[in-house]
Order: sequence, then structure tokens, then C-alpha cells
Amino acid sequence: MSDHDDHRSPGGEGSEPMLRCSRCERSIPVSQAIEAPVGYQCRDCAKGAVPARKLRDLQIRPVITYGLLMVIGAVFLVTMVDEQGTLLDTFALRTVLVGDGQGWLLVTSAFLHAGTMHVAFNGFLLWRLGEMLETHLGPGRFVALYAAGIGGGSLGVVLTGWLYTTPLASVPVLGSVLTSHPGIPTVGASGAVFALMGAAMAGMRYSGVNPWRTDIGGLVLLNLVITFVFSERISVGGHIGGLLMGLAVGRLLFVDREKIRRGIVIVGIIAALAFIAAWLLSDVVLTRMIQQLS
Repeated sequence: MSDHDDHRSPGGEGSEPMLRCSRCERSIPVSQAIEAPVGYQCRDCAKGAVPARKLRDLQIRPVITYGLLMVIGAVFLVTMVDEQGTLLDTFALRTVLVGDGQGWLLVTSAFLHAGTMHVAFNGFLLWRLGEMLETHLGPGRFVALYAAGIGGGSLGVVLTGWLYTTPLASVPVLGSVLTSHPGIPTVGASGAVFALMGAAMAGMRYSGVNPWRTDIGGLVLLNLVITFVFSERISVGGHIGGLLMGLAVGRLLFVDREKIRRGIVIVGIIAALAFIAAWLLSDVVLTRMIQQLS
């Protein structure tokens, strides 16, 4: 039986449900179960293990997720009444503008959306994935993950802009899928959302679960198909960049409690490096575009 099998204590039908200690395999009441890196442990085993939380204390409110949803929703409402489209024009990610010194576009673009379906789809995934991950990781690790997702997505967008300045842009099919004109605006939280999917997969791997046999695997596969099928209207670089970033940093965040702080610092550094790399590469793209036009 697994750690989560619902056993019953010898007291009968009204007795408290039982779990199995992942260390000594003894049955333990739910009220006495202690969360462990894998499964749950009894109090005796937990004394010599990594400090962990009791099962009844696991309900962490995903305040960061709800806060992000509120900000994204509020920004979208502003864009709806902005008939001139000034907000989108000013704060959308354009690689050439980042190269011209507007580095903040790498971040602001992640809070903008171009339509109701766009914001609804990203908002729904952020809500579901955010609740799941933030409840498990806590706010500190979740913020680091989300920031890294924005950085990875933005770097992916800039990279496709760079590829546009290479001979790959003229290759049939591949050129239209893997490159993007560096002057075209890109908006959306998709990069960060894909990072959440990637991190969820990494967390499942850490727990010994094959993510491709779960709903998360199906969700990732479906979104990848949509990304490439509708690549003319979807940022392939943003999606793939976010997914790869989530897979990479997710393994650093799903760790034992004594390694949590180090994981947050490392992921924060990776996020910063992604933004710096995107900014530097944008400058290269802008220089190449100027050279091609001259």
C-alpha cells in the first residue's frame, strides 16, 4: 500500500483514518502524521529526520497566486478602457526596444494580455497551478519560481528575435515557427505559466512519479501542440523558454527543508542571469537589425 492509503485503526468504523509511516511502515493516525520529504512519518521517526510540518498545518494560503491574479486582472481592465492601446504599446515586449535600453519591458509584458481569451486561459492555469505549487512550496520559493519563469520566457522571446536575424529565418516552416520579428510586441503571463508546468513536472520526478502519466503531463503536451500549431499567433520562444526554465529550477526548489533557503537564492540568481542575458542579446539583435536596414 502507498503512504496515502486510507487505513482504519482497530477501533472500528468510527475510528480515525490511518496512514503508513514512510520510514518504519507502522500505521499512524492522521492527526499524528508528520510531513516528510517523501510521504509522512510517525513522531518517533520524525525526531531523527528533517524537521517537517504536521499534516494539519499544510494548508498554506496561496496569497502570491491570488495577488498575481488580481494584478493581472486589474491591468487587463485598464487595457480594456484604453481605446488607444497606449498601455500595450508602451509596456509590451519588443526585442529592439529592450536593446535600445527599455529593459523593464522584459517584466511588464508578463502582466499584459491582448484579449479576453488570452487573459482567461493564462489566468485559469495560473490559478490552478499556482494554488497547487504555492501550497507545497510556500511563498518564498513560489516567488523565485515565478520570477525565473518570467525571465526564461522573456529570454526565449529575445532568442527567437535573434534567430530572425540569422539564415534560419529564410528556412521554410522552421523559420516561421522558430523565429519572430524582433519588432513585434509580445505580451502575456504564458512564460511564467509554462514555468509552473515545468516545475510541477520536476516536483513529480523528485517524488518518484512519472509526470507524463499524470494530468500535468497531458496539460504540457496539449499546450505544446497548441503552441506549435498556432505559432504565427503564439510566442513559441516565450512558451518553450518558460517551460525549460521551470524544469531547470524546479529541481532546485523541491528539496529538503534545510536546503530551501539555498534553493531560493540560487533560483533568484538564475532569474537575474536570464534577464541580463535577454537584455544583452537584445542589444545584439538591435545592432543586427540596424545593419540589415542600412
